[in-house]
Amino acid sequence: MEKDDVELIQSILSGDETAFSTLVKRYQTGVHALAWRKIGDYHIAEEITQDTFLQAHKKLASLKNPSQFLGWLYVIADRLCRAWFRKRQLKNVQSLEITDEESKLLTRQLFWISS
Repeated sequence: MEKDDVELIQSILSGDETAFSTLVKRYQTGVHALAWRKIGDYHIAEEITQDTFLQAHKKLASLKNPSQFLGWLYVIADRLCRAWFRKRQLKNVQSLEITDEESKLLTRQLFWISS
């Protein structure tokens, strides 16, 4: 008989690492689908899926209600997707900023054109 999530989590917390791979196999496709829908990139969604399970493994002992594991897992995935968007947005803003060197060069070019 297949163990439910609560039994698997209890096994993991007791030191059975193979139980975690059962949870990964059970929910990997769903987590990846969620990340892929949110991000729109298959490969980045794979990375987010991996990070989701890494975080879940690290924080598993802090899960208060093991029967809510799947919802908790989706919250982790959703937060990682949001973090990815924030990081991407920050990169785009930084790439639009003009550096001091670019500003000096632009000033020289404008001065040359107007002379």
